[in-house]
Amino acid sequence: MIKRLQFKYRRFFMHLLFWLAAYLFFIVFYGRSSRDYSVTIIFVSMLLPLSIATTYFLNYFLIPRFLFTKKYGKFALFVFYTLVVSMWIELLISLGVFILITNYQSDKMNPSSFDGLLLMVGLYFTILIAVAIKMVRRSFQIQKKNTDLNNRRLKMELKLKEAELKLLKAQVHPHFLFNTLNNLYGLTLEKSDEAPKLVLRLSEILDYILYRCEEKEVALAEELTNLKNYIEIEKIRYPEKLKLSCVFPESPGDLKIAPLILLPFIENAFKHGVSHFPGMAFINIDIKTENGTLFFRVENSKNPAMKKRLGSSNGVGLSNVRKRLELIYPGTYNLKIDEAEDAFSVILTVKLQS
Repeated sequence: MIKRLQFKYRRFFMHLLFWLAAYLFFIVFYGRSSRDYSVTIIFVSMLLPLSIATTYFLNYFLIPRFLFTKKYGKFALFVFYTLVVSMWIELLISLGVFILITNYQSDKMNPSSFDGLLLMVGLYFTILIAVAIKMVRRSFQIQKKNTDLNNRRLKMELKLKEAELKLLKAQVHPHFLFNTLNNLYGLTLEKSDEAPKLVLRLSEILDYILYRCEEKEVALAEELTNLKNYIEIEKIRYPEKLKLSCVFPESPGDLKIAPLILLPFIENAFKHGVSHFPGMAFINIDIKTENGTLFFRVENSKNPAMKKRLGSSNGVGLSNVRKRLELIYPGTYNLKIDEAEDAFSVILTVKLQS
């Protein structure tokens, strides 16, 4: 409320200053040319209020009602009528004042003593300036409003993306834990000596998920360590039916990556490439970095009896990671999934930041 009052007072003061400056300008400029300041003061004092009224009628009635609503024909027509009426009134006022000044003596009515026509031109030029100021100010207001709307829209989109990412990450955690606990359950049923090792690996993975994955990005080295822990857990589960090849970068540098973005692909390889495969299964994992770009490739065996799953949701895992890639790395990643009769492969390239 206070700000609105301050704005109104400031606007009133600026308008008053503008018209006062115009008033003084006309008196000084035209008074000097006519060499009779008293006559100039009378004419300006009589004609300027009409110019002010014309200006505000244009700026606060015709322009908002017709120009801003795109009724251009009506706007042009009403502006024409307004200017014609205003000019006629100014001519009548000028004639009346001129007659009074000369005291009805026709021999003293010398137009050269005061150039009233030139004053009227100056007054209408002032109206034009005032209208131009109004239009420029309106243009800046529209531009600022559009900028504010765009900023507000971008902020809302960012908040929606963050909310969706949190939801997707929340889905990853239980999905991963469900698979791992199934592995642990199978080992305990077999009373395997590998169960304690699996629990240790699982504790490291849980520590990573609980304390590191809340961040938007983690060091690529940490993400790769987590992948290695997961692979070790799966190797414990399939000691004799899996031929595994893993190639990891020796030094990934200071690159950063979204947490758990690669894990679903490897989970998917073990789930469909080993557990559903009747004989000796294989998984080939190849990860490398070059010039800030991550190259990730995983290939696994596939039971020929299984139906094609390319393009399907593949449960939470691959559907989730597709959405996360699009949200986090729009336009900077390429995901290619190939499915043959006896093999399934995923190739991902993504530009990372350091």
